[in-house]
Amino acid sequence: MKLLQLLKKKPFCNDLHFFLIGVVLLLIGLKYYPLLILLFIYLAFVFKKTKLIIYILLLLTIIIANISILRIIRETNKKEEYRGYIVDIIDDNNYIFRSGLIKLRINDYNHNLSPGDVLDIKIEIINNEKNYDADFDYNNYLYSNNISYYGKIKEKKYIKKGFSIYSLKYNYKNYLKNILSDNSYQYVSTLVFGDNIFEDNIKDGYSILGLSHILAISGMHILLLFKIISFILLKLFHYYRDTIPILIISFFILLIGAPASCIRALLFLIIGALNKKGNIFYTKLDILSISFIIMILFNPYSFYSVGFILTYLISFILIFASDILEEKNKYKRIYKNYLLIYFISLPFVIDISGAISILSILLSPFLTLGLIIIIPISYILAIFPILDYIFKYLFDFINIYINNLSALIPLLHIKSMNIYLKLIYYLLYGYLIYRLVSKKPIGRNIIFISMYLFLFISIKYINPIASVTYIGVGQGDSALIRLPYNQGVVLVDAYNSYNYLKSEGIDRIDYLVLTHSDADHIGDYEKILKHINVKNIIYPIYDDKFNELLNEYNNKIAINYNKSIKLKSTIMEIMGPINKYEDSNSNSIVFKINICNNVFLFTGDMTNKEEIDLINKYGNKLDSDILKVGHHGSNTSSCDSFIKYVSPNYSIISVGKNNKYNLPSEDVVNKLNKISKLYMTSNNGNITFYMLNNKMWIKTYK
Repeated sequence: MKLLQLLKKKPFCNDLHFFLIGVVLLLIGLKYYPLLILLFIYLAFVFKKTKLIIYILLLLTIIIANISILRIIRETNKKEEYRGYIVDIIDDNNYIFRSGLIKLRINDYNHNLSPGDVLDIKIEIINNEKNYDADFDYNNYLYSNNISYYGKIKEKKYIKKGFSIYSLKYNYKNYLKNILSDNSYQYVSTLVFGDNIFEDNIKDGYSILGLSHILAISGMHILLLFKIISFILLKLFHYYRDTIPILIISFFILLIGAPASCIRALLFLIIGALNKKGNIFYTKLDILSISFIIMILFNPYSFYSVGFILTYLISFILIFASDILEEKNKYKRIYKNYLLIYFISLPFVIDISGAISILSILLSPFLTLGLIIIIPISYILAIFPILDYIFKYLFDFINIYINNLSALIPLLHIKSMNIYLKLIYYLLYGYLIYRLVSKKPIGRNIIFISMYLFLFISIKYINPIASVTYIGVGQGDSALIRLPYNQGVVLVDAYNSYNYLKSEGIDRIDYLVLTHSDADHIGDYEKILKHINVKNIIYPIYDDKFNELLNEYNNKIAINYNKSIKLKSTIMEIMGPINKYEDSNSNSIVFKINICNNVFLFTGDMTNKEEIDLINKYGNKLDSDILKVGHHGSNTSSCDSFIKYVSPNYSIISVGKNNKYNLPSEDVVNKLNKISKLYMTSNNGNITFYMLNNKMWIKTYK
């Protein structure tokens, strides 16, 4: 084979990590332009120290060209109407659709389709933009999965039945769903087919215990499966080569959608097999570098997937684990390996969960050893579902155990690190590893990392800056008020805001103000009450729906006008509701809060009726600096007289882009623009007012 003849010459052997570092710095720089300086510094170093600069520049040029070509393909194929076929079914409301060179994720409510079905479709393309730094980047998620767009069905026409390799998975999964118990099917679907369909409480339980890696098909699963297949072939057929196991693994990975972690593990197996056959002796770091470069050449956007980053970070540290630790005791070695993995992945774990548990660091290695048995059991059940009458009780027990144990684990909520803080963390971590490998004392390094993390965790307690953030939640409302030195935290409405609170490391809310009971204002309240320490829940006394919604909570306070709430030296003055109305919008809580001599007025979804009540009751006392505009800028609110009495310097409309209600009203926007500086979350993302002493400044995400 020409490939083996080439590999025998060992091109770039022991040098491939130079290419890997260059590619990583390029991809970071393309997302965060100021960091391109790191790439230029690195290229200068390579030019001075090695003879690889031409080859590295060639590789980087190919990757940039690849990104440009993919962008051109996306843009030239962006339209409303497509003909193609369904590649895979995600759930009852979503599927993956291929048309020519592009794939699309389609939202089609309650469809009754199968992989392979050929359709003509007309869609509305939805562009999901980030609204804050730690927000989930849905576009990059799509690109990393080779999907160009997300669209909602407007019209569709069935053409004929076609073929997709995923129809095998789809049909067999449906067969298993009909004969396995619910819990058993969830484990088989997740661990065998890569479709995580667990309920949120189970996912959260595994996450809190530091066991999320068990529920994601990864290199560990693939290598375990490879060893099982090789063992069976050896014992039954005396077959000891790698070819057939690799072919079986390749087909399996293709069948489940080719996750990045599985492709990485497969490339390891293939290159490792060629390594042995060709007597090439590429190092493990070389093999890691080769697999990384191949995957980036195939899809450069893979790099922006957290799963992709974690799988390579963990593989990287495991390559050097034996040199770093040199631990003879098996169990100590396993535990120390886990610590290396835990801390190299920590910034991304914080991004995902918003919290860490010190206790889970101690328990997770042992729980992993105990729970790893569910992986082979899930494969056995997928092949022999009749055995479910035995194993279903095991899965029931595991779920109960995970739920109960995770409920006992205290969490330390930590703010997500931005890219610059991540770089500082990894510089400290890398230097610690260097000291370990060099057999030098590491006490000071551990102290430095501990101090860095401690400062990062405790910064909110020493931060003298107050802030009010109008969160970009889409077509809904939520705002976060934070007083200096963490003296008070107030969340005003709770639509789609839990992930933001998590990313900010919010572990306590003094007052959760639910202005009224509409879903676009309370959406995440149950998640927030479950995962964050909420001391008091404030709701309008005239909104009867809350009697049922908040029935199980004892820390609730029904409230109306002429009440005040004290947060240290800061007062929240409740101004409404004054009268009871039939519609929940008109019963919204309205309140003022003065922070550093800046008066904020929050109005929920109040209507003109409630505005007139407020004018009659308070008159000039409505005067405020910053107005949260009522009802997302609808013309049912913001009457001329009310705006005149408030006379805001700044107006904020919380609204979703291209929403079905066509909000905000053009008349309201024109009216507010004449008297104030207008911000809208649809255009600006998060809108934050920062205050220190008597100074105020504004920052928007977009």
